[in-house]
Amino acid sequence: MLKNTAMLMVFLFLFSFVGSGCILSPEDDKIPPKVDDVYGDLTSKDHVITNLVKSYNEANIDEYTKIIHDDYIWYNQAKDVAGGAEEFVLRDEDVASTGNLFQAKNGTYPDPSKLVDKLELKLYTGSWESISEFEGSPCEDCWQTTREYYITVQMNGGDLTYIGNDLVKLTVVPVTVGDKKLYKLRRMDDIQKG
Repeated sequence: MLKNTAMLMVFLFLFSFVGSGCILSPEDDKIPPKVDDVYGDLTSKDHVITNLVKSYNEANIDEYTKIIHDDYIWYNQAKDVAGGAEEFVLRDEDVASTGNLFQAKNGTYPDPSKLVDKLELKLYTGSWESISEFEGSPCEDCWQTTREYYITVQMNGGDLTYIGNDLVKLTVVPVTVGDKKLYKLRRMDDIQKG
């Protein structure tokens, strides 16, 4: 019951920034991979993971936006939908809500009651699975991975802390930019740990 209440509090806090956002989680005995000091150039699907974590931890909306596909969609957990959340959030709404969260972390959000002292995302290791079809269409060089996440949002000098701790399935697809093949995050599904 306490875990469900805590998860609901995290969701409601993040939803207050305009919509939904990614909420992720690990088990105690796992160690998150080291995040590189620089952003990857997205020529590898692993750069998407690195850049996602790094953009959250640095509250960098420009870098976050670079990894998000034009047709990106976020799916909420069924229990959150039953509690009143939207089933899914499209790219523009996700970028707006994530941008608001990052503004709150950077001290530039207009509502001073929503300033964030600490924002930390840990996305744990996992393996990639090649998929040949995505949403009913053929998909060449497309990949999925399900990973544990742990997100901490701390406010009011630590008096208020929200923690999200579950699984997320990430779908990464290739896009051509100029003469380069880059990978972008096409979909994320928030999954309740069983």
